[in-house]
Amino acid sequence: MGKEGEKALPVITLEPGAGQAIKSFLAEKGSQGPIRIDLNSTGCCDVSLGLSVDTVRAADLVQEVDGLQFVMSPETYQLVGEVTISFVDEREKRGFVLFSSKPVSEWDGFGVCSIRVFPDLEQTV
Repeated sequence: MGKEGEKALPVITLEPGAGQAIKSFLAEKGSQGPIRIDLNSTGCCDVSLGLSVDTVRAADLVQEVDGLQFVMSPETYQLVGEVTISFVDEREKRGFVLFSSKPVSEWDGFGVCSIRVFPDLEQTV
């Protein structure tokens, strides 16, 4: 499930193709490490779910799916619940779509996102 002290993440589901798309994206960026599921401000609309490469923090909920480690803060989990990640590759829409069991806005699952990779984090991952 995880290292000592880590709490198992209740449920992250990857739709077919999403795991491989995440692995390909990370390989293309030369990045590795846990994928954080978090709430992001989109500026003009409500908050939305997003993905970023991050480190595991002490209170994080952790789950491994398809050889990928996902992390989420307990506070985020309380707000969003279970998360399903899919990947779309259509003409004008390419990226990851995150759906939560407790939608965070009327736009839940509407848009696509990428995975944020922070260069300074690469040295610690």
